[in-house]
Amino acid sequence: MKKLLSLFALATLLTGCGGGETDSRTLIKFYGWGSTIETDIFRTMISEFETLYPEYRVYYESTTSENYITGLVAKRNNPQNMPDVFYMPDTDFVQWVNSRNNVMLDLTDYINNSETFKLDNVWEEGINAYKFDPANKKLGTGGIYGLPKDLGPVALTYNKDIVKNKGITTISDANGTFGYDPTTKTLNDKVAMTWAQFVKFCDDTRTGLPSEEGSVVGVTHYPLETAYYSMGGDFTSADHKTVSINNDKYAEALQFVADLSNKFNVMTTAEGQATQNGIQRFTSGLAACSFIDAFQMPTLWKANFDWDLLYTPVPNASGDLTNYSDGYREGCSSQSYLGSVAISVYKDSKVKDAAYKLAEFLTVNQTAQRINYKKGQAIPNLIDMAKGEFLTAQLEDGSGRNRPINRKVYVDMMDTCKRRPASYTYDAEWLNEMWEAADDSLKLYRVWYNATSKYGEHIDVWDWATKTRLNPTFLSGLEAACQAKLDATADNFNW
Repeated sequence: MKKLLSLFALATLLTGCGGGETDSRTLIKFYGWGSTIETDIFRTMISEFETLYPEYRVYYESTTSENYITGLVAKRNNPQNMPDVFYMPDTDFVQWVNSRNNVMLDLTDYINNSETFKLDNVWEEGINAYKFDPANKKLGTGGIYGLPKDLGPVALTYNKDIVKNKGITTISDANGTFGYDPTTKTLNDKVAMTWAQFVKFCDDTRTGLPSEEGSVVGVTHYPLETAYYSMGGDFTSADHKTVSINNDKYAEALQFVADLSNKFNVMTTAEGQATQNGIQRFTSGLAACSFIDAFQMPTLWKANFDWDLLYTPVPNASGDLTNYSDGYREGCSSQSYLGSVAISVYKDSKVKDAAYKLAEFLTVNQTAQRINYKKGQAIPNLIDMAKGEFLTAQLEDGSGRNRPINRKVYVDMMDTCKRRPASYTYDAEWLNEMWEAADDSLKLYRVWYNATSKYGEHIDVWDWATKTRLNPTFLSGLEAACQAKLDATADNFNW
């Protein structure tokens, strides 16, 4: 009976509100998500934390990314189950921090008084994503309500074996004037290709047509965000209150992505993308390249071929996708986008100091950051580490090939790329409007699918020959539909 009571007492401590004391150590409850790979990495970092700070014990609970927010809402609604430390995605941050039920602690004073956390040595985008001014409902300024777990670039990744087998030579010349020269079949991994060069590179590396069983495509998919950002466009206005897609830049970017499969036959078809995602097709050896999140390095390490990184292609000056000697267009640049998740502290935690210490350790401690990048979970949050040892360190690539070699691509993206569009607004409903309810003909599927379908007759929005926009009423209608969704949250957010 006495033993049963002891077990009950321990269970109570594990589930009690905001942590507590157990076994003479302060208990910190930590809630996150992730694959087995990610959770094992975090258990390793937690073990290091407990070794460094033996007065603390961490109870780590993890779920899937799909179930995470639902689980966090349930815990918020039942405060005795609320963790002391938890994840907060950048795309959900504003809704939570601006809610009367906000559960995140303002960490600004902790950071200012810390001997470890140096704001000037952490990526600015990673900090600004979790700054909020409640009085003015303004993102990017005010208190800091989360420390960046990561700031993850989505980078162009290529199969070096396919490239080599297709007779293409890869060089590394940072002073080069081209990304891909089709006349000599030379790829320069230090210089971004133009859009025209990329189309030709994909054509030179593919085998068969994208719709054919077992074909090898040039690229699995091409994110619309990446194409539009590279054009110098943005999905919303500077104050993020107005949707901005009814313009030539968006039309050309959208047509470029759609025509990679519809016109040039170098990208997986829309139907194919719906049945197999990019990393699956890429790691199966069925694509020369793909856009893949940095945190997926451990999955890429399992690939039985060599791979590396390339800079995102840039629109070429003339807009002629058969002009391979064309230079970059003025106002355009090599862009993709960054995803991010914060590690936040529960504002009503009974162990706030300990909880902050864990959050700080997981995000900026050198030992933890070294574990994180060597195991392929993230690019270092510490700028000096990312621009220093990370570039040449031995990663835990089981093949011994230390992939990727060209990881400066990641680091350059951290300095220059924007976050995903929905992270700048109250929610993602306005962005989802472009795709959801696809049986409504006023959706991007009409451009994506090159055939009559339930989405309506296929349309084009850009004419490559005349360099003019087609079907302007389609984009104006789509923009209006997205704007209506954004307006619904206008009072909830400012920039």
